Amino acid sequence: MKLHDLFLSCLLSLLGPGFLSAKETFFNGKDLSGWSAEDMSYWSVQNGGIVGTKGDQKIPSNQFLWYDKKVKDFKLTLQVKQIPFAANAGIQFRSTREPNGQAVGYQADIGKGWWGSLYHEHGRKILAKNLDTEGTNLKHEKWNTYEILAVGHRIWLAINGKITVALRDPIGELEGQISLQVHGGMPQKVIYKDLVLERNPEVKMLGMNQSELNKLLELAPKGFIKPRGK
Repeated sequence: MKLHDLFLSCLLSLLGPGFLSAKETFFNGKDLSGWSAEDMSYWSVQNGGIVGTKGDQKIPSNQFLWYDKKVKDFKLTLQVKQIPFAANAGIQFRSTREPNGQAVGYQADIGKGWWGSLYHEHGRKILAKNLDTEGTNLKHEKWNTYEILAVGHRIWLAINGKITVALRDPIGELEGQISLQVHGGMPQKVIYKDLVLERNPEVKMLGMNQSELNKLLELAPKGFIKPRGK
């Protein structure tokens, strides 16, 4: 490593991740510039939101809309609405896009019985299950605020101001793409809006600082669980 690079690395380490924190124009609210999919007929922009649907037709397989740029450490905040409540969708992150358009990697889950859980698509499957997927905190077929904070091997998910998963995953991916999913199966509509992406974020969430968030990784309090076998 060159002396200049070593100095810069040490300086950034001292300043902390928040020093380079930057919010990115993630979705312009008008069209799908910067996004792509294997079959774009499932995706459109309506009233400032990204809509995934095939109308009243069944969806033969999982469909993914990919953001072209990769992410490492980030915080993503968005609003999501799914109709009907019984359907399923998800938000991929740090994921790999396969040649057939399918995804491998982390998914912040959406859907009856799965809201707020952490899944590993086409890989290790369920990593941490939210125990309150149908509770009073969730708004059926209405807008729900979803937050994802991923820094190093630490991941926190939250819905409507409540953390649902806190996980330290030492073998997990540290880089990859973000993708929005509409799940194969029943006719449905999922809408994503108000997407805000922040790279190299400070480790804080819902009024909690890094120390408080780190405690959740170890305690696994009521409301979410660690993966089986951990």
